[in-house]
Amino acid sequence: MATSLPAPTPASRARWNGWLLTGLFLIVAALVFLLCYLSFPANSHYLGLILIGVFALLFALGCYLAESFSRQPTAQRSLAWGFFGMGFAVLLLSIGLGPTYGAISTIASIEGLIVVIVVLIVAVALIGWRLRAVQATENQQIPREAWRKEPAPSAFSYAAANNPSVPSTAPASAPPSSTSPSDPPRSS
Repeated sequence: MATSLPAPTPASRARWNGWLLTGLFLIVAALVFLLCYLSFPANSHYLGLILIGVFALLFALGCYLAESFSRQPTAQRSLAWGFFGMGFAVLLLSIGLGPTYGAISTIASIEGLIVVIVVLIVAVALIGWRLRAVQATENQQIPREAWRKEPAPSAFSYAAANNPSVPSTAPASAPPSSTSPSDPPRSS
């Protein structure tokens, strides 16, 4: 008797597809980086490294935008952070070490470093702004989850509570008297 494997659930397929897409994205990125590096002659690899840094930052932006297409964007988020770090590291090191290898002048290196550092500051500020927005959304979800866990009132109890024919307060009862109704009134 042959046993069949259980069919994969949509969630497991989506997770598997996310990792497959991430792997393919990494292969494409590695090929683009290799092409950038090899497309320049041996004495111009500096330009190839600058181009690799720029492409890494573009890939980081692409991975960040790809997070919106996934329910569990762990892989895309990891790639975005990796490409972000790689892009700025390659750019800062290439531009900073450019005068040492005679690729650019010291003035051009300082100007390039200033531009890259300003872009890094803007990127970090935008990341901080986005993280605060995500935290605010998570804080809003706490009362929503508590509200969702409460049992919903039935339509009958809601209609009975809000019926205009039902008085909102009961009439006050008369205070008990010291005499019973069968006792005759006293005269003085």
